[in-house]
Amino acid sequence: MEQRISMITLVVDDIAETRRFFEDGLGWQVNEAPAPDVVFFQVIGGAFALYSRAALADEIGREVTALPFGATTIAWNGRTAEEVDEAYQRAIDAGGKAVKAPEKAFWGGYTSYVEV
Repeated sequence: MEQRISMITLVVDDIAETRRFFEDGLGWQVNEAPAPDVVFFQVIGGAFALYSRAALADEIGREVTALPFGATTIAWNGRTAEEVDEAYQRAIDAGGKAVKAPEKAFWGGYTSYVEV
C-alpha cells in the first residue's frame, strides 16, 4: 500500500461558520461544495474537507461524539474496490476497529471506515 493521505476531514457542528473561518480568516478558496454539509479545499498533495458531524454520523451509522477538539477523519483513496477491501482488512488485522465495512457510497465511490 502506498504511503499517502488523500484527504483530511475536519468534522464540525457548523459548516457555514467554519467555512467562513477558512475563507475569510485564512483566505482559502473553496474547491467544491457539493452539499450544504460538506466543503472541499484543494491543498498541495490532496484535499482538506469540512464535514458536518450529523452527516458523518448518518454516513457511518453511529453517533460522532463532540470532543473538546472536534473529530477528524483521514482518507486514503484506493485505486480499485479490491485495493480498498485489502487495505480495510489489513487495518482490521492490525488492530483497527471496524466502523463501516467497504461498500458502494451514495456519491459513487467505494468507502469504508476504520477507527484507530
